[in-house]
Amino acid sequence: AVVSTQSTGLMNMGFGFESCRKAAYHTKNAGLEQAMEWILTHMDDPDLNSPLVIEQPKSSSGPAAADAEAIQMLCAMGFTEKQAEKALQKCDNNLERAADWIFSHADELNEEEEEVIPTLPDGPGRYRLRAFISHMGSSTACGHYVCHIKDSQGRWVLYNDEKVAVSVTPPKDRAYMYLYERY
Repeated sequence: AVVSTQSTGLMNMGFGFESCRKAAYHTKNAGLEQAMEWILTHMDDPDLNSPLVIEQPKSSSGPAAADAEAIQMLCAMGFTEKQAEKALQKCDNNLERAADWIFSHADELNEEEEEVIPTLPDGPGRYRLRAFISHMGSSTACGHYVCHIKDSQGRWVLYNDEKVAVSVTPPKDRAYMYLYERY
């Protein structure tokens, strides 16, 4: 089964899997706070922890158009609208089956939509140091991290919590992470 980040957050708070799925669905993945409010409002519902059932309208004339809410939920999982529509059409607009279908038919998802990636010219590999992060303290267990960033005038500026100052001799040789920019 597919679980959203918001559902995972609710489960970490102790709520059941199915109630979390229902909260995500009924709040249209609006956020953790909204989903938690939905659960708290429906705590006394006898079917709160029953499996989520999404009623789909039945159509007598061929496959029904994909449900907008179901498309939105599949898109929230990182799939394109076309992929979501295709999966829902293959599964009679059943969201749960469509999610399973997407994961088990990944090779079929992009058959019709070959994305053309434009070729970009690659210039010379010239980089300059733009910033670096270093640690101040005797060990990683004590002390803290600071950042030096080169400003538009070429000066190194030290960012140390709320304190910001020009750094005359930045400790480039003691950096933890270097950040370069291509030019």
